Amino acid sequence: MRWILSCACLLLASTAPAQVYKWVDANGVTHYGERPPAAGKSREVQLRDASPRAPGGGASAHGAQMKEKELEFRKRQALREQEETRLAQEKARRDQECRASRAELADLRATRRLYELNERGERVFMSDAQRDAEVARREAEYNRRCG
Repeated sequence: MRWILSCACLLLASTAPAQVYKWVDANGVTHYGERPPAAGKSREVQLRDASPRAPGGGASAHGAQMKEKELEFRKRQALREQEETRLAQEKARRDQECRASRAELADLRATRRLYELNERGERVFMSDAQRDAEVARREAEYNRRCG
């Protein structure tokens, strides 16, 4: 019986929280220890439980909050990826249109005689002034959209 009591006392003593003291030395350095210094002032520090606790629910509430934050993050990430994909597709379309416009402009500059078809399907050739005006109009349009 005496042996059982002594074991129980040892177990209780080992689970009791240890005292921790805090003090500042002459150099201004803060120290922590189980025993206060022999000379100088120290104060006892109250230790807190290190396990995180969420108000009103403990670890399960904390886990639910983390899951909710994770879902919100994934939604924002998916929206950002969709927007990046849309912007990339729009840029690719614009680039293709600009390449086509650049090729048309090069053809216009290289061609000496331009014509339009009238309502009967006959060719009506442009004068040099009309041709130059059409080239200038197309250049301005290209520079506005692609420049």
